[in-house]
Amino acid sequence: MLVFKSLVKLAAAASVSGAIAVSPIFTLKAEALTEAQVLERLGSIPVFTITDDKGAPLLGAVPPQANAKPDDSQLLFFFLSPDEAQMMLSQVKKSNPEIGKKAQIVVRSMNDAYQVIRQNKDKKLVFQFIPSKASIDSARTILVSQGIAADKIPNVPVFFATGGQPNSQGLLTMSIDQNGKKEQVVPFFLDKTDLQSLLDRAGKEQPEVAKATKIQVASLFQVLDSMVSKDNKPNPEVERFQFVPSRTSFEYILKNSPQSNQPQVAPARTAPANTAKPAAPKKK
Repeated sequence: MLVFKSLVKLAAAASVSGAIAVSPIFTLKAEALTEAQVLERLGSIPVFTITDDKGAPLLGAVPPQANAKPDDSQLLFFFLSPDEAQMMLSQVKKSNPEIGKKAQIVVRSMNDAYQVIRQNKDKKLVFQFIPSKASIDSARTILVSQGIAADKIPNVPVFFATGGQPNSQGLLTMSIDQNGKKEQVVPFFLDKTDLQSLLDRAGKEQPEVAKATKIQVASLFQVLDSMVSKDNKPNPEVERFQFVPSRTSFEYILKNSPQSNQPQVAPARTAPANTAKPAAPKKK
């Protein structure tokens, strides 16, 4: 994606909105990043999965593909939106009431999800992160407006902002209070609406900055790849990158705070085979 190729270069450019200040949902220590430290930052991104009452994830069958060999692999979904997770839970309860009455939504971090994936990398399991429909629609609108084909939409889109003069474009930054000190971070939002709300608020005090700012979209996984050098050494140009989960997810977690006492997601091997068969998103 062309807009992403200049992402790291833009991070080194002058801030286009250094005066914008917001209260962060999560605060992260700005430091040089190794692969392990990047994965730690995924702890700020909540994911939602469907499990039984003991915490074992419910697995779905991989739908058969035309002219393809039978595949006995199973699917494990990690939803980035509580709404999509709730829709899947309702589908499980309707298609298999016996399983559904014990099914539940468990909230974990994307870092936890990656640990589950690593623990089961040698098994016949297919893992899929499912973004909200709204974020996919927002990404499609942005890319189509830039003349990019709709089939190039990232599997998991994140939204950021650029601005400034044509010859001095930079990434939007925001100021956070980190241990009593003001620090500048480059936010990547999982929900475009939250980024737009930030720009709307900033526009009331800094209209010239907000007017020159444009929302862009990139793949979450491309951003993660850019945060670590090929030899797994720190990349100081991107140490300010920070992920901002959707307000919808944050509000769901607050509303369902007793879920913090739910059992940890058990290794996928403990889940009964074919306990649930959710329909997989169509492959492009």
